[in-house]
Amino acid sequence: MVANGAATLTIVDQLAATNGKKGKIPELLETAAARLKVRVALLQAIVNVESAGQAFDDKGRLIILPEKHVFWRELPKALREKAQALGLATPRWNKRKNYIGLGQPGSDARWVRLADMVRLDETAGLRSASYGAPQIMGFNHSQAGYPTVTDFVLAFAASEEAQISAMVKLLESFGLVAALQAEDIMAITRRYNGSGQAEYYAGLIIAELARLTGGDVPKINAKVDAMLRLGSKSYRVEALQKRLVELQYHVKVDGDFGPATERAVVAFQKANGLDPDGRVGPLTEAALDAAVPISQEPGNSRENLTVKDLRDQGSQTVQSADWLTKLGVLIFGGGVVGEAGKGTEGFAGIEWLNGFSNLIQAVKKPVEPIIAIFTQNPMLGLGLVALVIVVIAQRIKARRLEDAKNWKNVG
Repeated sequence: MVANGAATLTIVDQLAATNGKKGKIPELLETAAARLKVRVALLQAIVNVESAGQAFDDKGRLIILPEKHVFWRELPKALREKAQALGLATPRWNKRKNYIGLGQPGSDARWVRLADMVRLDETAGLRSASYGAPQIMGFNHSQAGYPTVTDFVLAFAASEEAQISAMVKLLESFGLVAALQAEDIMAITRRYNGSGQAEYYAGLIIAELARLTGGDVPKINAKVDAMLRLGSKSYRVEALQKRLVELQYHVKVDGDFGPATERAVVAFQKANGLDPDGRVGPLTEAALDAAVPISQEPGNSRENLTVKDLRDQGSQTVQSADWLTKLGVLIFGGGVVGEAGKGTEGFAGIEWLNGFSNLIQAVKKPVEPIIAIFTQNPMLGLGLVALVIVVIAQRIKARRLEDAKNWKNVG
């Protein structure tokens, strides 16, 4: 690259030229372990498995590993075939094909591949490799504490301190602190390494922890609590909720798998071609690992999104609002007057509306005095209730559409 007649270093050249200094990892892990309230040996085992405990190679360059399947995902669709033809991207992860020719950590071949990726698309290329002692993927830069992937990689290239600090922030962001404290290795690797490799990496970490401690290690049980569902309560649910929030689904992070979390899971499953059963097993976990926020998918726009689009996509909120609209029409036409009035006192419709949504509750109170006027004319009052229901349904759909256009996914 040339600018003003002088050579300008590419971002990959800058990373390779930083000449990082080694030697502080053990000390930094001691500090990290104290913050997280975990055994330092566990953090050391994770780092040893990820990078043999090394932040930089013998040339002072970052330890890196470009990932072809991630590059495919990160690239704009228009560039994917070209990247695949160049041997830089692949639609699916394959252990042999992804890493053939890359050599061991510190090899020049890894840097050549990263440079080729970045040359095709800089942001996608940087997001598609893992870096440093903790081998954090570039696409996790925000969870690791950096606003851009460029800031992230330059900080990693500068110091071991930045790398271990980012590792701590990532573990906290992923909701893994409780899993670390409980030494639930499978829960850690499901999130840190991905569900498809969880058991493999858990075995490596257990073996390394045994080497470091002389055998003081937890047991692996991949089958225990493998499925998350309505009613589950654990730090794994908290990690799931944090991942859903990252993907722009609207859930509260509280470790309680309640109806809102179930709706978000169902919405995610529908969007990703999975059976929308609301439960999180291996297939859904794998899809969650691979997913990117919809707003970050290349070429995606919701400017022209309509309520019909949401309905066609299976939005539960829109479907419920449609049901309310039909209900209002039926009440107005007298189709459910008998059922609506059963078991009520005074005016026959207002209490029957209880429980539909917070929005209904908010609207009901101010209209109650108005409805009281019509207690001597039940049919007129019932018509007013029907109108209120229809208006509420329309507002629910309008709000859902607004949220969807702003990439807030609530189902």
